[in-house]
Amino acid sequence: MKRYFQASMLLMGLLLIQSTTASAQCPIKEQIMNGDDGGEGLEKANRERDKTPVSHTLIIFFDKKTGSKPLLKAIKKQGCTLLYKYKEFSAVAVKVDEKHDVDKAIADFKKVKGVTSVNKDGIMQIQ
Repeated sequence: MKRYFQASMLLMGLLLIQSTTASAQCPIKEQIMNGDDGGEGLEKANRERDKTPVSHTLIIFFDKKTGSKPLLKAIKKQGCTLLYKYKEFSAVAVKVDEKHDVDKAIADFKKVKGVTSVNKDGIMQIQ
């Protein structure tokens, strides 16, 4: 019993150290939270985000009644790679080939029978 107590205390100590070092490694968060840069950190983060390359990963939602068969055929026809099938909701993650235009692929997938929405993979921010 004493050994389990010692092991659990050691693990709790390691978790505490890990969480402390992780929070110290985010200078943009520190600048935003402290407000010592006059808002420049937030603007810099936005500029960096705008420079990021286009995501070639799409999240495609489909109607449960129609099923995923028409969508899977379209994915194969487009030459895309199926990354993940979501079990919790009717959707798949698809990787569009780097040579193809993502916006054209979105328009093509929206025409597929049963597809309800097509979104680029990314981080959504609610304001």
